[in-house]
Amino acid sequence: MRFPMLSHSSSLLNGLKTDLGQPSRYYTQQQYERDHHRQTVLVMKTKGAILLLALIGIITILPSLARDVETKPHIILIVADDLGWNDVSWHNPKAMTPHLEELAKGGVVLNQAYVQPICTPTRSALLTGRYPYTLGRQRGVLWPEEPTGLTIKHKIIPQALKAVGYSTHIVGKWHLGFCSWDYTPTSRGFDTFWGYYTGAEDYYHHVRPSWYQGKPVHPDQPLGSRSNSIPFGYDFRNNTDPEYSVDGQYSTYVFSSYIEDLLRTRNASDPMFLYLPFQSVHSPLQVPKNYTAPFEHIKDQARRVKLGMILALDEAVGRVLQSLKDTGHYDNSVIIFTSDNGGPTVSAGNNWPLRGNKTTLWEGGTRVPAFVHSPLLPNKGTVSNKLIHVTDWFATSVGLGGGTFPDDTNGYDQWKAISSSAPSPRAEMIYNIDMTNGMDAGIRMGDYKLLVGNPGPGKWTPPPEGKSIDSFQQEVKMNLHDSWNSINKFTEPQLLEEHPTRLDVATTGVSLEESALSFERIHHSWKSIYEFTESQLLEEHPTRLDVPTTGVPFDESTLSLETTEDLEHGGDVATTRTRNENEEVTLEDLGIQLDHFPILKQFMSSSTKIQVYNVTGDPEERKNIAPTAKNVVKTLLGLLQYYLKDYVNPDILPDNPAANPAHWNNTWTPGWCKAK
Repeated sequence: MRFPMLSHSSSLLNGLKTDLGQPSRYYTQQQYERDHHRQTVLVMKTKGAILLLALIGIITILPSLARDVETKPHIILIVADDLGWNDVSWHNPKAMTPHLEELAKGGVVLNQAYVQPICTPTRSALLTGRYPYTLGRQRGVLWPEEPTGLTIKHKIIPQALKAVGYSTHIVGKWHLGFCSWDYTPTSRGFDTFWGYYTGAEDYYHHVRPSWYQGKPVHPDQPLGSRSNSIPFGYDFRNNTDPEYSVDGQYSTYVFSSYIEDLLRTRNASDPMFLYLPFQSVHSPLQVPKNYTAPFEHIKDQARRVKLGMILALDEAVGRVLQSLKDTGHYDNSVIIFTSDNGGPTVSAGNNWPLRGNKTTLWEGGTRVPAFVHSPLLPNKGTVSNKLIHVTDWFATSVGLGGGTFPDDTNGYDQWKAISSSAPSPRAEMIYNIDMTNGMDAGIRMGDYKLLVGNPGPGKWTPPPEGKSIDSFQQEVKMNLHDSWNSINKFTEPQLLEEHPTRLDVATTGVSLEESALSFERIHHSWKSIYEFTESQLLEEHPTRLDVPTTGVPFDESTLSLETTEDLEHGGDVATTRTRNENEEVTLEDLGIQLDHFPILKQFMSSSTKIQVYNVTGDPEERKNIAPTAKNVVKTLLGLLQYYLKDYVNPDILPDNPAANPAHWNNTWTPGWCKAK
């Protein structure tokens, strides 16, 4: 499903061309091209030159098509882990990312790039082009002992590109399941795999602890201890074989060195897809000391280490870039960079001035630093404010390679929008839908964002660079407390992965009681959604629905939003500004009857919390406009109900003790489940 066939879609989509003759974000590129074609044919008929022009067109196009086939670009897809909005130098001058900034400024900065709020869901969406809620991957991450993985029913990017002649390689973190060999990278279209299966591990020794039912499997066996020559919980692979030679080496060195060797030993004329999901800068907070030296003036130790990790990540990207140039790959390459979710503020990530953090549906959890860099771009040095979602990278990558992708994916080929003034084909997006315990969801259409239920802790966390250690530690405790009490979704090992303690110290605290996860299936018939026209929507809250966005010169853009605090001079913004609870309203407060939404009614009540933000005019989500924009609420609820037709219940299974590395030579190993 590419664009919902809403009952009010004709009024939203028709006749919205601007005075410049370009389509608005609600007039799809396909419709614009169709109408433009019709006009062209009419002109040709009046001139009586159809045949001649057609012949000329064929003669002109054929050499161009041949060149495209001969020069399929190398596609390098880089994913940083847990890199927040304010963790890069083009948003925060105190972060040091010179190589990334050079690539960003020399390409197209994607200022409206969105992902899922946490790791596995984003990677699922990235590689399949499908919203995680359609795959059963919408609720948290995959755990090492969990006997499931990213469904094998759908092809992923390397499979689609391999079909059109690409060599395919993954270097880094997988985190999409490994209990069956069928879930692992070399069974999913990758020619080679150099990396690890699980979600978080030691940067030097590449070990991951084992948990079962919320408790350590071997509490008396410290992480990484050796009952033989292999450290317990080891996780690093060379294709399908354990690779023990990298034990003791920092992961960014291991990854960048491998890529240098890979590029040196291959023919640059053969098209390549290189997927590079770095471990950095996920917890645990570990980095060689030389990377923290530039940040000694920062008081908070965790933030100091985090910035050092970001610097090490940047250096690794710089090495990859130089190797692409040295080996003749660069001139015909497209480099895509994104983070997998917002920064976790409890482990020194930062998303200022955006609201929220990793695991939340706020902008700080889902809007991330991203760019495309390529010598093939005609519009280098620009910033795009066009809407793009992580699901779009499937269609965009496969389209660049000349491949095909299913029509029922949720993503769009964004290359025209990225490389020219063409509008984004995307008019709306889903932040997430999770109906495990009621309805928790987020959806955006145009400028408007609707949050239903609990989006997670919604604080604005200033960067800790200018704060005292005590104030920042107190803030971390507050965020951790809110994350646990308001969401109550995670078991202890999940909590520890997302909210680690100091640096690389293992945590073996008292186990927290696991929360019961009850799942309900949608089994009722689907009915038409509540109707609202564009004119009604604009009448109630007229903003910029009809204004297309185009790239602007980098120097003329404001990438850091509106940071009004005096952090540049070391000002101390000591307190985290919390949301005003009075801004939350319910459907009952708004006078909206759920009878108009029969599907939503099964999962919502009159007391369900509703929030709406104009995230173009209010990117920091300061003002909930739901009380004064009831028609916007109704329209977005209708759109949300439409999308529910593809909902799949979360694929969460109890941990399987057969996964215990003790059964597999201390190493996390596939072979103890059946893929589905």
